[in-house]
Amino acid sequence: MPMKASIKPAAIMAIFGLLFIVLGCRKDPPINTPEVYHPTPYSFPALPDYVPPVGQFIPITNSVTVEGVVLGKLLFFDSTLSKDNTLACASCHHQGYGFTDRGRQFSLGVGDSVGNRNSMALFNIPWERGGFFWDARAPILDSQIVGPVPNVKEMHEPWSGALAKIQARPEYPELYFKAFGTKTITKENTVMAIAQFLRTIMSFNSKYDSVKQNLAGFTAAEKRGEQLFSSDPVRNDNPNNHLVALGHRLPGTGFDCFHCHAPPLFIPENLIPNSQVLMNDGFSNINFKVPSLRNLGFTAPYMHDGSMPNLDSVLAHYDHEVDPNSPYVSDLMYAKKYFNPNDPDIQLATPSMEMTPQEVSDLKAFLMTLNDYRLLTNKNYSNPYLH
Repeated sequence: MPMKASIKPAAIMAIFGLLFIVLGCRKDPPINTPEVYHPTPYSFPALPDYVPPVGQFIPITNSVTVEGVVLGKLLFFDSTLSKDNTLACASCHHQGYGFTDRGRQFSLGVGDSVGNRNSMALFNIPWERGGFFWDARAPILDSQIVGPVPNVKEMHEPWSGALAKIQARPEYPELYFKAFGTKTITKENTVMAIAQFLRTIMSFNSKYDSVKQNLAGFTAAEKRGEQLFSSDPVRNDNPNNHLVALGHRLPGTGFDCFHCHAPPLFIPENLIPNSQVLMNDGFSNINFKVPSLRNLGFTAPYMHDGSMPNLDSVLAHYDHEVDPNSPYVSDLMYAKKYFNPNDPDIQLATPSMEMTPQEVSDLKAFLMTLNDYRLLTNKNYSNPYLH
């Protein structure tokens, strides 16, 4: 009978070894680990002790996160939001001009369409009160951001078109997930992201801030200018005082600037209700928002219509061009408080502040201490005042 072939132990071991190698090379089935949404709360930097806390005037309901700020910054500089992909938010709000539009009276939209309002500066937004836009028609920042995208004089793109273009960009869905927990891009979360970024642009690194922190000192001219800015005018009611005629402002007394431009933010003081942060320019019957006076050196031309090319024209306007009889001129202004034709006791009062050339020079010197040069170049937007 034929002998059965025997399998040697060494061969058996070789077979098992081969099977081990083959099985070891098989890939394990993929593990589908779901993405986790863990936004990082954004920490605003420590502020000088004379600056009110963030959210004191208007509570921030759109919580600021690191991921939201990163996304919002990208969107702010992205021209995808415009109809022809040429215009971003930053196109009309240049950092090098205090986030205004490069000295232009009116901004140019898609197709070089011309707007009718001067581009407003964008900094210290967490302290803004009384609404957004020059006429304060947007009650909160998020509602302000909605407007420029479909506006025919600005980006001229329906939100549906802008969102579709953003959704198609490969980098955006993941960024939206990190910021909001969804890769679906909506108008609401797009607006919220831009708003979060804008709230991080702060400006507290001017000479004024250095002086208030005892790190520097004003010149004699700047100190005189601050006194003029920060005090009320005094009318000459003494017939024996011959410095000026009766009813005229005594030399060296103030210009009443500080009520509508209260330090340290240089916006209307806290005692003024939100409904009264709209003041008039003295010409028309429409009230406009009072802007901050910080960074005036970078943000010309001035006024809602950009009609005043420099500070000299602004000061001349408030010195002697405002009509005190206008019902739209604030009672806080010198012209209104010190000129009342219905009061026989002050018939001699003049609506003019009667600024002398020296006083104009001193006041301008003080206003220039509000310029924050670090704001123009710093990319760590929340810390433009830190070294």
